[in-house]
Amino acid sequence: MVAGSGQPSIPARRLAERLRDLREREYAPLTQKQLAKALGGSERLSTATISLWEKPGSDRLPPPQRLAAYARLFCTSRSFASGGLRLLRDDELTEQERLREAELYEELLALRDRAQVANMAPAVSGQRESIWRFPEGEAVSIVCSDAPEPPPYADQANLNYSQYARYADLDALIEVFGQVRADNPASMIRLLPTEELVQDFALNHLVIMGGAAIIDTAPYFAQDIPLPVPKPIPGTETHVFDCRVGEETREFASTHDDGVLVEDIGLVARGPHPNVQRTVTMLSGITSRGVHGAALCFTDSHVRLTNEQYLQEAFGNADAFCILMRVPVQNNIALPPNLWRDNVRLYEWSAETGTRW
Repeated sequence: MVAGSGQPSIPARRLAERLRDLREREYAPLTQKQLAKALGGSERLSTATISLWEKPGSDRLPPPQRLAAYARLFCTSRSFASGGLRLLRDDELTEQERLREAELYEELLALRDRAQVANMAPAVSGQRESIWRFPEGEAVSIVCSDAPEPPPYADQANLNYSQYARYADLDALIEVFGQVRADNPASMIRLLPTEELVQDFALNHLVIMGGAAIIDTAPYFAQDIPLPVPKPIPGTETHVFDCRVGEETREFASTHDDGVLVEDIGLVARGPHPNVQRTVTMLSGITSRGVHGAALCFTDSHVRLTNEQYLQEAFGNADAFCILMRVPVQNNIALPPNLWRDNVRLYEWSAETGTRW
């Protein structure tokens, strides 16, 4: 933990992520129990200890000798031979494997040293606040796309008329409205469709949600942000995000398994208002799950603070940034993305760093 803070330090998170990635992805996926047995040797090592080392907020760092065991195990695929998982002896390693072991140990030890220093340091001032917290009393307009097929009670002539039934992406809208209200109790917050984004409403802090709303408003309100471009897929009702970094262009699409959505793409962008000292925040996705995941990125209590810290690490205090991310989907419900995972972030831009994969 960072001293004086309830949050794990950035170096501690990086060490924990790296150890987990080695176990899950380096050669063959291992359980924590299997890894504990392999690393322990004659000195018993518990599964709970491995779990604590992989948990950023545990305040437990592996000792250097255990990192040496990690480096020995993961320096070669031969540790995973059919005869069983084991640490090779010194005389069994090739010269190339010895070099890989030294490199890996040096990397892990450096991560541990930085984590140890950070855990002893005082809390850093100037930490980026919630992206949903605005100066006290300043109004916020949340602009949402219309649902393509609104229910009957979205019609004012219906006896059970509901003024918010017209909106798409209601899961994301509820998340964002709740967080904005919680972070700005003294501010007026208004929900409105794009055609009502006029006069004073257009001069508030703006939160624009859903692909259709962004297409309508981005040419003016986000003209200086290189937003990924949604491209329709011919013969379907869906699209892909088209991104460019330098001369390279990539397309990012949602993923299905036997027709079931298992991963979507979400977009979060922030920039200054073109007319007044206010902000414009945009949330989008390929499906409603992508928009919902983009919202959860900075509203869900499990990841919100660490994702805010990622923004600080990646962009500093830049007032304009954009992130395209993978959104995991389970049982048709979006799960909150963790921006610290390299395979979650697909495309990034800020006014200071430029574009990057």
